[in-house]
Amino acid sequence: MSKHVILRETTIKILSVVFAVLLWFYVITEQNPVVPKDITIPVGIINMDTLSKNNLVMIDATDSFSVTLKLKGKKEILDTVNRNSLNAYADLNNYKTEGENTIPVIINGLPDGITVTSRSEHSINVRLDKKLVVQKTIFANITGNPMGGLANLSPILSPTEVVLTGAESFVTRVESVRVDIDIAGVDANVSKRLPVRLLDVEGKDVAGVKADIEWVNVIVPVANTKRVPIQLVLEGAPGEGYVIADKLVQPREILVTGEQEALDNLTTISSSKISIDNLMEDIALPVALDLPEGIQLVNAKETVNATIDIDKLVTNTIDISSIDYRNLDEKYIVADFPARKIKVVVRGPEAIISNISSNLTLYVDLINAKEGLEAYEIQVSKLPLLEILELEPKSIGLDIKIRE
Repeated sequence: MSKHVILRETTIKILSVVFAVLLWFYVITEQNPVVPKDITIPVGIINMDTLSKNNLVMIDATDSFSVTLKLKGKKEILDTVNRNSLNAYADLNNYKTEGENTIPVIINGLPDGITVTSRSEHSINVRLDKKLVVQKTIFANITGNPMGGLANLSPILSPTEVVLTGAESFVTRVESVRVDIDIAGVDANVSKRLPVRLLDVEGKDVAGVKADIEWVNVIVPVANTKRVPIQLVLEGAPGEGYVIADKLVQPREILVTGEQEALDNLTTISSSKISIDNLMEDIALPVALDLPEGIQLVNAKETVNATIDIDKLVTNTIDISSIDYRNLDEKYIVADFPARKIKVVVRGPEAIISNISSNLTLYVDLINAKEGLEAYEIQVSKLPLLEILELEPKSIGLDIKIRE
């Protein structure tokens, strides 16, 4: 075989190998190329129990973190990568500081041959706060009114207390814990199971706080009503030389509710005892009411105020020249008599005595009068808080004549 033939065969073999390699490379790159892929996965939080040991809690929700990865690799391998095959986490172990903490994000589960060209987050900022546990009373916010003539009594809640747990900055925002119930137009007791609301000072719901109970059973009793007068109960006596000039209560009447039998037996509501012992000046104060058993105020927040006027006790002498004739039979008349003044000595509160001349009336009762001249007793119209010490003269002679 000639050299020329051998060289040609060798060249063909070499070219065949090169061609085969190129063909293999072509097939590989076309069928399984290197491609990019973006994938977003959640960032899990591990070792949360270490926070409890340090009396700390996370302010942020544990599912609020994620990271986006830009990956590169063979398509065949990259197709197997998804949210379930990768794992991203931040480890809270050894973090004990309140406030914002920067924690690295660890990525696990990447197959060999897959590279991360970039990522949205290399770390996350986790806010830690002091853990706070408090107990609060639940109250019912009642809206609407029952049918006419009825009123609601104090609601019955079960349970009545709730335990709140969470970040101090969140728990301290909870001003009240309540349930809302509408009783508009009802004519019987209302019973409902209602969700608990955690509210701030502005009445807005507070999130991020865990309550040990979420629902409350509420019963709102509905009963008949009655409006009754309030009677002030005074104890003791004013100082020497002083007297009670007036006593006022506001409101004068109050709306109460209860069982019908209890309402039927109720005529007044007494106040708690008000001491006026040795008083020499006016007093004004809120007073409690002595409610009988089975009776409640319709408006438990309604306030009752009492005013006791204390005045100096004084004596005054008044001269009165006019006398009224009362109950005289129409067939008679009283003949004119010489005018004379009648002296009246009265004692009472200074404020009343100072205006007594225009309010004091003298009269004689002529219901049994007969014709002729006769002496009749002079009487004084009754005025509260006044005492007549002297009346001079005590009687007056009147000449009764038949009307012509």
